[in-house]
Amino acid sequence: MNNSWFRRLLLSYLPVFFIVTTILFIIFFQVFNEQNRREALKANEFLASQVTQYLDNSLRSIDFKVLRDILTNPNLKNYYSVTGSEDVYAGIQAVQVIDELKIEYPLIDSIYLVRYNDDTVFSNGKAVPIEEFPDAAFIKDSRAAATQKWVGARSFKAFPTVEGKQVITLIRGVGNGTGLVVVNVDLPTLQKSIMQMYDPEFTFVNIFNRSGGNLWDGGMQDGITAVSPKTDSGEVFSEFTSSYSGWKVQTGLNNGKIVKFTLQFYNIWLVFAVVVVLIGVVWVIYVTRRNYKPIQQIVTLIETVASQKQPGMGYTKDNEFRFIQTTLERMIDQTKQYQEEHEENLILQKKYFFQELLEGTRDFTGSELTAEMAKFKLPQLEDRWAVIVVEIDQYSRFLEEYHAQDQSLLKFVLSSILQESARQEGTECWAEWISDQRLYAIVWIPGTEMGEETERRLLSGYLDRVGQYLNFTVTIGIGRVAVDVRGLRASLKEAVHALEYKAVLGMNRIISCGEVPTSTNDVYEFLKTISLLVQAMRLSDEVWETHFERLFEQIRESVLSRQEIMNTVQLLFQHYNREFAELSQDYQERWAAVFTPLLPRLEVWETLDDLRDLCWKGFRELAQQMQTLHCSRKHRSHILEIRKYIEQNYNNPELSLNYLSDLFDINPKYLSKLFKDEIGEKFVDLLISHRIEKAKQLMLETDKAIQEISEEVGYTNYNSFNRAFKNVVGVAPSDYRKAM
Repeated sequence: MNNSWFRRLLLSYLPVFFIVTTILFIIFFQVFNEQNRREALKANEFLASQVTQYLDNSLRSIDFKVLRDILTNPNLKNYYSVTGSEDVYAGIQAVQVIDELKIEYPLIDSIYLVRYNDDTVFSNGKAVPIEEFPDAAFIKDSRAAATQKWVGARSFKAFPTVEGKQVITLIRGVGNGTGLVVVNVDLPTLQKSIMQMYDPEFTFVNIFNRSGGNLWDGGMQDGITAVSPKTDSGEVFSEFTSSYSGWKVQTGLNNGKIVKFTLQFYNIWLVFAVVVVLIGVVWVIYVTRRNYKPIQQIVTLIETVASQKQPGMGYTKDNEFRFIQTTLERMIDQTKQYQEEHEENLILQKKYFFQELLEGTRDFTGSELTAEMAKFKLPQLEDRWAVIVVEIDQYSRFLEEYHAQDQSLLKFVLSSILQESARQEGTECWAEWISDQRLYAIVWIPGTEMGEETERRLLSGYLDRVGQYLNFTVTIGIGRVAVDVRGLRASLKEAVHALEYKAVLGMNRIISCGEVPTSTNDVYEFLKTISLLVQAMRLSDEVWETHFERLFEQIRESVLSRQEIMNTVQLLFQHYNREFAELSQDYQERWAAVFTPLLPRLEVWETLDDLRDLCWKGFRELAQQMQTLHCSRKHRSHILEIRKYIEQNYNNPELSLNYLSDLFDINPKYLSKLFKDEIGEKFVDLLISHRIEKAKQLMLETDKAIQEISEEVGYTNYNSFNRAFKNVVGVAPSDYRKAM
């Protein structure tokens, strides 16, 4: 094979590698620059705070010393209070005070005293008039603005012939406006002291007075409008304002220095980054070549195997990964299909093993049983267990109300609720649907004194949950606790037997095999009651209802199982068959008409009340038909006689159903039924029809009045005749006569 995919992989990996490394390199330097900037900002903040603190401490200490001397030094006070000949001595004392201040504070360049009472300035050991002093203009401005303390920066000359110095000046007035004490601090000395705190090559410090003048640039006199501070030194990183002097301190890095500082490190990191990228490229090529070899081998192997199984199969080397993908997809589909089939088979095998275990169709040795239980991940049968059978109540209605899919889902819910109830009680449960209506389960019973109580609590909770979440109920049969496989199979039979008594004991409950009462199946009593019932039915005697109720009461009191009840009902039907076989064909047909549709319905009843209702409806219908048949045979000849009597005595106003009943000794209701069955119409309809026909004949043949005719045909009330005539003929009698 050629290396086409190897080159494709390289072309896929290397651009990504270069892009990622470039992005990381840019991010690194961005973070690096930002970190340097933050560090520089912190350093400048610290420098600005230190410069401000140093400046405030230096100026404040000078100010406080001068103020203390003004207030407390007698020599200084004496100078401002004397005149004349005492002035010389006071000047000597003042020189001493000035020298002490200059010695104590090296930053002080010069001090002079201004006395207003004689307008003299005492400087450098001698007194001169203010007008002759080089700093006269400043003194004049200071006298006008007496509130100023520190002024800077400015140029100061002690003598007219010397060059001016850059100083900052402290002005303090002497008590009650008698003069001033002016202290000049040497600005270069102050600047030199501050420059010892930072490296001027990278960092700059600017100090601005209240008017905005830069002290390092020579400043401006207070009171003169200041120009904007210079910003060509670099970016200002930090700024502090002195709370004492009101001066502003700014610090930052000189222009170009931060770039130079960064580039020193950038060159190092750039070389390092290039080396790392080259190493990465070599590593990508090496790893790609190394990792491609297994892919090449896999493709070759798949191609070889595929060509052996399907010699005509086409293969293109340019699409080798698609070939691998197709092969893997086919393998995954086959594996998934195999797993699904295996799971389905496992479910069937587990259910079949459950049947073998309970029904006894296979004998298990101890090792075989252990292996089978482990195969299906079930707890070993090493303790006590019992079989329970859960039966869905009114299963026929369950089939009618739910579709097949819903039925399967509900059965799964029943099984899941049982297993969940077992887990909540700390035990295990294995449940399988062996029949459509019944869920069989093995419950592991704890080997403690509370084991049976645990079982009872489990099943009671199960019934409660079923009643809470589902729209139908179940009945549970419980077998005895077993300790071996034989006992387990016996427990199954006991649980099934317990459910046989659901017909008498009721539904939606737990029936334990130990709670099933002993049946008192007295066959003689049943035969006696059945015989009386059949005889009464044959004779159409209504006492059959009493015997019917007595029979079912005997069944209930005897607490029969379902099979015993069915045997009793079959015995009842056998007696009916035998008795009706001796009767005529009409009676046999009526018995068959009732018995034939009743037989299939006898297979779906669940409780004794259900069976009683089914039988009652059938026997009630049979009794009515028997009564009808008996009466029809006895009074059939009377019907013709009664009809003839009606035709002859239709004009009798007293003629009615009760009248005929008394006359012919027949029950009125039954007589009415005979008219309907034998003649095909009711007695009233027959009488009215005959009277109206006779009235029509009289209106046609005679000229009698209509009211007279109505009385002649049996109507004492003309309105009744008129209404009956109109109902039968459709028109009133008068209209009928006119139409003739």
